[in-house]
Amino acid sequence: MLLSRLHHDRPVAGQYGSVQRTSRRNRSLKDDEKVLSMLEAEGIDHERVMSVDRQKVDEALDVTTLTESDVYEIDESEYVRKAEVDDDVKESRLQGLKDRLAASEEAEAKELRQEIEALEERIDDLTSFRAGTEVQG
Repeated sequence: MLLSRLHHDRPVAGQYGSVQRTSRRNRSLKDDEKVLSMLEAEGIDHERVMSVDRQKVDEALDVTTLTESDVYEIDESEYVRKAEVDDDVKESRLQGLKDRLAASEEAEAKELRQEIEALEERIDDLTSFRAGTEVQG
């Protein structure tokens, strides 16, 4: 739903930062026999790429007229990513409420402080940048 509301290269700002639409391109080698056949037709000995290793295939593509799409299945997908995070706004968002609760000694105040801490952790998780490898596992 969010993806349909965003345009490429046009970040949308929010309270804690901004997000933007971007795309991702994934490649996977086509069937081994097809790849070997295509490479052999271009004069590349199949033994050079017998394991159909991506690096070897990429090296072979550099010296032939084959295109990437001749030997790779290419899948492009679009997704929403965080473009920018305003740490100052993120940190100060609940500060006023925290200050008022700190002055209060009521039993409810302790519960609310714990809820605020949990919310701050969640906000931090949702708005912090992490490398793709961290996010994926």
